[in-house]
Amino acid sequence: MTIKLSPLTLSVIAALTMLASSQATAQISAINADAKYGAYGEETAYTLIREHAGRYTGGNMELEAAKYMQDRMTISNASDNQAEIRPFKVKPTRGIFKDQDITSHNVVVTQKGTTDKTLYVGAHYDSAIAYPNYKTLEALDDNASGSGVLAELTKNLSGIDLEHNLQFIAFGAEEDGLKGSKAFARDLTDAQKASALGMVNLDSLITGDFMYAHSGRNSYDKNGNAVPENTTLRDNAHRIAKELGIELKMNPGLIPEGQTKPYRPAGVGCCSDQDSFDGLMQVVGFESTNWELGDDLDGYTQTDNPKIEDGYTWHDPSKDNEKYLTEAFGKDHISQRMADYSRIITRLLVEQTNADIIQSNKSAISLQNMMGLQLKEAATGSHSAIVERANSVALTTSEPSESGINFWVDGSQSYVDADDIDNGHRAQVGVYGEYASNPNWRVGLGLQAANQYNSDIDNGIKTDTNYGVQAYSLLGNKNSAWWNTTSLNYSKHNLDTNRTVKLDTHDGINIINNSHQDRADADVFSAYNELGYNFLMNEKVKHGAFLALNYSKVDIDGYNTGAVDSRTALTVNSTSSDAFDAELGYQMQYNFNFKGAPTKLQGKLAYVNVIEDGMLDSLTTTSSADGQRRDVKIGQLDNDDSYGRLGLSVSSKVHKKVHAYLNGDTTFARDNKQSAVQVGLQYQF
Repeated sequence: MTIKLSPLTLSVIAALTMLASSQATAQISAINADAKYGAYGEETAYTLIREHAGRYTGGNMELEAAKYMQDRMTISNASDNQAEIRPFKVKPTRGIFKDQDITSHNVVVTQKGTTDKTLYVGAHYDSAIAYPNYKTLEALDDNASGSGVLAELTKNLSGIDLEHNLQFIAFGAEEDGLKGSKAFARDLTDAQKASALGMVNLDSLITGDFMYAHSGRNSYDKNGNAVPENTTLRDNAHRIAKELGIELKMNPGLIPEGQTKPYRPAGVGCCSDQDSFDGLMQVVGFESTNWELGDDLDGYTQTDNPKIEDGYTWHDPSKDNEKYLTEAFGKDHISQRMADYSRIITRLLVEQTNADIIQSNKSAISLQNMMGLQLKEAATGSHSAIVERANSVALTTSEPSESGINFWVDGSQSYVDADDIDNGHRAQVGVYGEYASNPNWRVGLGLQAANQYNSDIDNGIKTDTNYGVQAYSLLGNKNSAWWNTTSLNYSKHNLDTNRTVKLDTHDGINIINNSHQDRADADVFSAYNELGYNFLMNEKVKHGAFLALNYSKVDIDGYNTGAVDSRTALTVNSTSSDAFDAELGYQMQYNFNFKGAPTKLQGKLAYVNVIEDGMLDSLTTTSSADGQRRDVKIGQLDNDDSYGRLGLSVSSKVHKKVHAYLNGDTTFARDNKQSAVQVGLQYQF
């Protein structure tokens, strides 16, 4: 049979007393209920300040903090990437270790893509040494907040397939003149600099009135003209924030009273680790402050919150701590800031590494295979009218003619319930002309039309409207032992499809969830042959073995999927696939008269062997986001090369010209269960 229904419905069919539809089982994905943006970063930040206060360069706590960041940036069971501590030498220019040769530490995680291009993401974890009470400086704002989000970004991206590399760095010695980031940048080879996509930096994310994303000094050339290729990271961050409904600002470039130029040009930030990369590559620096306050309009005055004395908390142990900031802003403000930065930057990293395009290509090949599978099922369904014509002939008490031409029509409705199709239905009609050369052999031609609708489809065909031509041959009749049914069908399909591009972190936080409704065209050629032998026990009972062969060739034309302004939009090349399976089984019939109408009950049990599953392992696409053509490959899963099939049916000559039927079948011993129920009528002129 064609479409699919649950085993519950088939049990009702087995009783043959009524037609019933099944109930779909709701599927609830098991994800971590505690997983949400900001949670991992917030936990990291609070542990840094509570257990690693006074993590200044050269102090014992700085190394302990580096080890903690190494632990938080190594995500077990999700990625092969391990965080490593890279020591470097530094000579502080101030503080208790001034002019001494000491060691600081960068913590580095590398997540590999498939190209040599790399995006660098960093935040410093050390605290300042500028005040007498530096040993008690928690540095929640500057910069446990940035370190926490950095650790969360590492976790969010871990295990996700990337096209370009990601390198996450927790910098040491930032508070002593960006020494950690300078050491890291200095060690980059010329090849690494040439292949760099840019640098993303996070520093001081809580105290400020507003969230900012700035580019670097290379945003402008020496003549003061904008350089667009050096602002794409910043501009993309602002676009993403707007899409997410998060307010994100940039330095407005205000000129202080008595000055002739702003502290930094519009859109340009300063004074954190991104400066070490500025000039080598494009940069974007995230911070929270207020560039419209203070005499110098330089971003150093962070807030006009009256609870923050002097408008800033930088490097002050009495201010930059959990108690003070919580009392000033509330704990929800801290949580929200961590979550908002994580949401924006996670999306930014996904897009800059083309992880979203990779996921889109995965969904495209999944859709293509699902379309092929559903079109194969539709092709199988197209032959059901011919099978029922054979049943009608076998029920006839007297042949309408031993030779000559007959005309008949078929109409049926199928109902669906399966793993890949839920709550769907297929309506099918056909008109046929038939030539009976003798009572045992008939050949015919027909025109067929069908419409199939499937609901609750993530990746698959929503609506399939198709038209086809059909040729068939029927060998055998009511009194024949041997019988053979052959059907050939060629059909053209107009498809409405749904493709879902969903990308989640390994613990269930959703990053992307795009749904694309598109149209595609397909051609399907299919052939079905069933050969069997009946042991004629008596007039009422027949049974015997049968062999069925089912072949389909599916050609799907190239098509566009997704709005052109979507990063997950693609152009998919034409594909062609062949599917072939063989079915060996046993069937039993019971014939009787029901209120004067010849009626047949039939059961079939078969073993199905899939010779060719028709699944694609590669696909060629072109991304609308960057115009690049990509060859997508996937590993093949176990597609149930063999399984069982059970079919039950009742058919009756309710009138000398009308044949009615009710069929159901289901598969078993199969991962992707398929079941069906079909009701129909045939009328012979």
